[in-house]
Order: sequence, then C-alpha cells, then structure tokens
Amino acid sequence: MNSKSWKNIAFVLALCGLSTLPGVAQNFDTSATGTVKGPYFVRQLFTANFDANSGIGRAASLTGIMTFDGVKNYSFSGQITDTQAGSSAAAYTVSGTYAVSASGLIQLTNPIDTTDIVYGGVGALGPSAIVGSSTEGLNSDIFIAIPAASGATNSTVTGTYNAGFIDFLQGNVSQVRDGYFTLTSNGSGSFGTVAVKGVMANQNSTLTTQSLSGVSYSIANGNGSGTLTFPTASAPLTTLVSGQKTLYVSTDGSLLIGGSPSGFDLVVATKAATGAVSNSTFSGTYYSAALENDASGSTGTTNSIDSYYGSVLGLGEGDGVTHQRLVYFDSSSAFDSTISVPETFNGGAVYNDGSFQNMLGVNGQALLQVGTTTFYSLRINLQAKSTTASGVFINPLGVLNAASYAPITNSAAPGEFVSIFGSGLASGVFTPSSLPLPTKLGGVQVMVNGRLAPLSYVGPTQINILVPYATSEQFVTFQVINNGIGSNQVTLYQNLSAPGVFTGAPSGVGMAAVLHANYAPVTQSSPAKVGETVLLYLTGLGSVTPALNDGTAAPSNPLSNVDESIGVDLYDQNGNDVNASSLPFSGLAPGFAGLYQINFTIPPGLASGPTFLGVGTQDAYTSEGVLYVSSSTSASTQTPGRSSARLALKKTGPRSHDSRRRAF
Repeated sequence: MNSKSWKNIAFVLALCGLSTLPGVAQNFDTSATGTVKGPYFVRQLFTANFDANSGIGRAASLTGIMTFDGVKNYSFSGQITDTQAGSSAAAYTVSGTYAVSASGLIQLTNPIDTTDIVYGGVGALGPSAIVGSSTEGLNSDIFIAIPAASGATNSTVTGTYNAGFIDFLQGNVSQVRDGYFTLTSNGSGSFGTVAVKGVMANQNSTLTTQSLSGVSYSIANGNGSGTLTFPTASAPLTTLVSGQKTLYVSTDGSLLIGGSPSGFDLVVATKAATGAVSNSTFSGTYYSAALENDASGSTGTTNSIDSYYGSVLGLGEGDGVTHQRLVYFDSSSAFDSTISVPETFNGGAVYNDGSFQNMLGVNGQALLQVGTTTFYSLRINLQAKSTTASGVFINPLGVLNAASYAPITNSAAPGEFVSIFGSGLASGVFTPSSLPLPTKLGGVQVMVNGRLAPLSYVGPTQINILVPYATSEQFVTFQVINNGIGSNQVTLYQNLSAPGVFTGAPSGVGMAAVLHANYAPVTQSSPAKVGETVLLYLTGLGSVTPALNDGTAAPSNPLSNVDESIGVDLYDQNGNDVNASSLPFSGLAPGFAGLYQINFTIPPGLASGPTFLGVGTQDAYTSEGVLYVSSSTSASTQTPGRSSARLALKKTGPRSHDSRRRAF
C-alpha cells in the first residue's frame, strides 16, 4: 500500500486497538465444578429423528431431581415421557458426568441421550441455575435445572413472575405453540385469573389472548416441588395452555420451572423486575439456551426446528451482542452465529418488539423471550456470576472477539484479535512502535495454550492480542504474565474461524470498517454504490496461505489468502439477504499484522441507505456491522486481491434466524 492508503486506513487500526511459563493442558476447564453441588430440579424438552420437513420422529420430556456430587458425577431420578417408548410417563433413573469452568460454562452427559452432551452455562439466579442445549449431535433440545429449595412452602412463591412457554403438543411439530403470561401469587396457592397470550401453528399462528380463571399452585413437599394447575381444556387443540403441570421453585424463589408430566412442554417463570428499569438494567453477560421452530416456510420447509446454547453481552445501552452455538434439524454441524439486536428497556421491563415478547427479570438477572409470530421460540437468558480478585486477574467472562465483542461462549480462532479484560494486567498503557508485533510489551506477556501471543495493546484493564496461528487444540487457554506474575487462566472453545467485523463502536455495533477502492471510508455521506468493489476489515478468518509468522506484516506479493471459503451478505431493509456479487480477495491486509481484508462487490437489489453486513465462513457467521449503500451504479474499480471470486461452501445466513434488527 502507498502512504496515502496507510494514512486513510488509520481509522481501522484505531477501532481494533492496533495503534517463560510451562504450557497448559488444552482440556475443558473443570476448576469450578464444585460450585454446582447437591439436588437440582430438572426439566428437559427433547426432539430428534426429524424428517425432511422437521417432523419430529422422537419427542421426550424429562422431569425430576438431578443430584450433583461437586466432583464430576450426577445421578438423576424422576420420570420420562418418550414417544419412542410409548406415550405414558415412566419412572426413569440415569447417571452421568459434568464439569464447570471458571467462567461458568458447563458440560454434562445428556440425561435423555447419554451418547450426547448438554452444553450451557451456570447463572447467578437460583442461585446457580443451569441452562443448556445439545448442539453437537443430531438432537434439538433445551435443558434447565434449578437448585432444589429446602423447606419451601406456598409462601416461597410470592410476588409477580413473568412466564413463557413452548409446547410441541402431542410431540407434533405442526401443533407447536408458545406464549407468555404473568403470575401474581397470593402466597397461599392462588394465581387467580391469568391472561395467556400466544400463537398456535394449527390456528394460523395468530396472536391470541385467552383468559384462564382459578389458576393455582401447590408447593407441598418441602423441597420446592409441587404442581401448577390451569383449567382443563375441553378443546386442547385450540387452547394455549391447560391442565396440571409439575412445578418447581428455586432455592431463592426467583425461578419457577415445570411442564406436563405426560406432555412435551416447558414453562419457565422469573421473578419480575421491580422499581425503575432502564437500558442500563440489561447489562453484563447472560448464558442462554433455546428451542425453536420456524413455521413461516421461509426456509424452504414447512417447519425448521433449531436449538442453541450461547451467551448475550448486555451493553447497558439498549443493545445486546448475541452469540449462539446453533444447530438446525437437518444438520449435525453446529456453527457460531453472532448478531447484534436491540434490547430496549427504557419503556419498562416488558416489551414486544414485533417478533418476541421480552421480559426482564428482577434486577436484570434474567431475560425471557418468547416468539409471537410464526417463529416459535422460548429463549432463556440467565445473567452469569461476576468474579473479582486482586493481583493480576483476567475476568473469566472477559475474553472477547476484539471486533464483534462476541461473548464468552464464542469460539476463538487462530489469527484472531482477542480482547482480554481484567484488572492488574499491566503497570500502564503500552502500544508497539513497529512490526512485527512484540510478544512482550511493558513487561507483559500473554500465553495462549503455552505459546507467546503477539500484543497490539497493553493496559491495566485490557490487553489486545493475536491468537497464534499454531493454535489448533480443541480448547484455548489464556493467561497474562505481568512482570513475572501470572494471572488466573481462562479457557474458551476453539474453532477454525471466528469472524468479527470491526465497526465504529468498540462493541462491534455500528458502521462497519469499509473503505472505497481509493481507501476513503464508506460513510453515510459517501456510500458504496452498486457494482463498486469495496474493502472490508475484520478479524478471525483463520489460517492463510502462504503462512506467516505470528505478528508479522502481511505481504503484497504474493498476497496471503484465507484458506476457508468466505461468503458476504447484505441485508435490505426488509431483512432479506442479498449475496455480494463477487469476492475478488479475502486474506490478510498487505502491510498489516493480523488484519483481515475482504474485497467484495456491492450487488444490485438494495435500496439506498443503511444495510446490515453479514460474513460467513464454514464454521461461523457474524452480522453486526452496518454499511451505507447507494442504489446508483458505479464503474468497477480494481482493488488489491485475487482475480477470481471465492464462494462460500456453506453460507449460514439465509435462514435469518433472528429477524429482530436495529431500526435504521
């Protein structure tokens, strides 16, 4: 690049912060396994054996008590309803193993299919409630467990709860329904009259309100278990919710879970927020899980079941950066999906955004989201536990993609810029003066799976690093060494790629870092035109050819090309995605260390104005940045890169999994 290009690309560098100890075993971190111990109430809703239209070949529900030993084993005793074994509830016992990391990530043997694993997180409510899903196999499910409440009575359930549910009635996807309601307890067994709102696939997915009188509950066993009773429906196919459910209350009374012992539903209720609520109330990291069905037909099938576990980073500004480890019914290959959606609570703790009913729990510690259209969904978000410590300390929830701020459940990739947050990380602020990026700066080093990482920024509360290209293990462990003093270790999952687009805001939300061919920024006043080839800057695209030493400047001849196949989508104002018409180059930006560049051509079919920008690899997808485009055409301009386009083998964006998008 010439000196002019270096000068005009400086804004990109500002966005991403570019301005010896023994190695560690690359295994799942089990250091916090002891924090999950004792009896937990469990409800799991499970689907499997799908046909081509997402018809459910096997449906199952699990209800009972899972006892964790605080070391690595659990035992479950309760009942299961499984269409594979008939339609009646039956006694069921099973045992398995589990592990919990310092950040609260959890893995446990799937109690319904012991060949599978439930992945999830441990939240602060409950306390230590668990949400998760089995995303790496052929099942789609949702799992929730809450600590059993010793000595609980009806008076333990007090005040107001916001509730959501999903129900695959009779194990049939064509009879899926979801909805939401408010429960106000009198403390002695009555919820009174309850207005339930929801949609039913066999009733044209029309949002319906049904008033149910005499809703009651009973907590009679001393351990927090009991029943939740709705009126018995004379016409169950047209009733949103009916009959008696098993009900569990958590130790702290903040969470209620349950479902029909012989049905395929899940009911979750969180203590409603009280007092003033604002966008700042939704802040911090939340562990998430969901089971969903898209019945709109937009995916090319009548139904499309998916499930995910993941996390949401609440920014406290009306925004959330959502990561989902997502798997669809027709694929055993899960992928990482990162998207930014508005989470606006200035108007109160409950609001409907047109796609979801959003219900913020007490002190912002939980968020329930229920689909209100043809996208049937129950999403459970529980705020993770916060941790502080003295000395050199990495926040266990504070290892993020430096561009997108994809939170803790997102995988790390070789060559990715990662931001590490904590305290006591450095004695001051230090930046490198030249390339290659150093592996020691201001007396600070960062170990990644025992390898020294290149440093692009070092400060007392934040360090930006490049993950070494040799990182190929299943897990990635980070440790900061500040003048010889080692921090705690934080472990993430690893993937071949983890794309994140640099934007005008440090949190991955806002205008994408895109340049015209003359290296001038693409802005609202200088939009990209149809037919124009522009330059996008991002991180996390993985290995390149020819390979480079960590932290060195990328060459211009030959160009260093990304090994994975790449796809770029632009979204119109109706949320429909349009493929970039060509990608002449995807690789490392010449002259820079670790900065990826994609050259792509603006396709026709977009209205003038802002559009969301999506980037997909074979492993992951991200759609956070905004690009301004003009529908007027531009003559094609030569830009650095290859002479032919490289198309994605697997473009993960077309299903438009989350239709909620920020208003332009």
